[in-house]
Amino acid sequence: MRRLLTLAFFLAFSFAAFAQQNTSSLISAKIKDGSIMVGGNLGASYQKFSRDNLNTGKKETGDLIEVRFATKTGYFFLPDFAVGLNAAVEHTSINIDSTRFGSKNTYLLAGPFVRYYLNNGLFGELNVNAGVNTVKNGNKTDIKSAALGVGYAYFLNERIAIEPLLSFTYVQGRVDNPDVNTKDSQFGPVLNVGIQAYLWVPTRVLPTK
Repeated sequence: MRRLLTLAFFLAFSFAAFAQQNTSSLISAKIKDGSIMVGGNLGASYQKFSRDNLNTGKKETGDLIEVRFATKTGYFFLPDFAVGLNAAVEHTSINIDSTRFGSKNTYLLAGPFVRYYLNNGLFGELNVNAGVNTVKNGNKTDIKSAALGVGYAYFLNERIAIEPLLSFTYVQGRVDNPDVNTKDSQFGPVLNVGIQAYLWVPTRVLPTK
């Protein structure tokens, strides 16, 4: 037991020293213009869910559990300011009124994002997406979403960063056919942790005549 505690203490101390050493490579969190960011993140969330039945006028509420994987690619047109595209796959389980409705959904979403970094490593991000939701029973729904979040870029070195991101996300979907006519919406916080690679592309210098 004593050996395990000693080993755990040594690992914790080594990790702390390693992390402290790598803060010097943050370089005031400045990302050069001309850089390209490539990466992705995993996330999970719990949200309240509401469904408005447009045929009966009844509103149902329940719980929603979500698991999400997203990729992100952006280009820094200005220092610390990136514009790019992101794509996401989300799987959700919905439970309304305990037993009234329980479905499994798979979302495919894509759209643009913008991100801006502060000198201390904090950044803000806004993204807007559109896509398709496929329900387990075979129904498909057109969906759209928007998210506004705040994150922190912790650089392990000059190119690789670990980035926790807390976003407030709104998603809306609608099924419109003779049998089903519903409009779903969900809103709530989503916490993601991602890894990003920052590849600097130097400006090409034309030879002088």
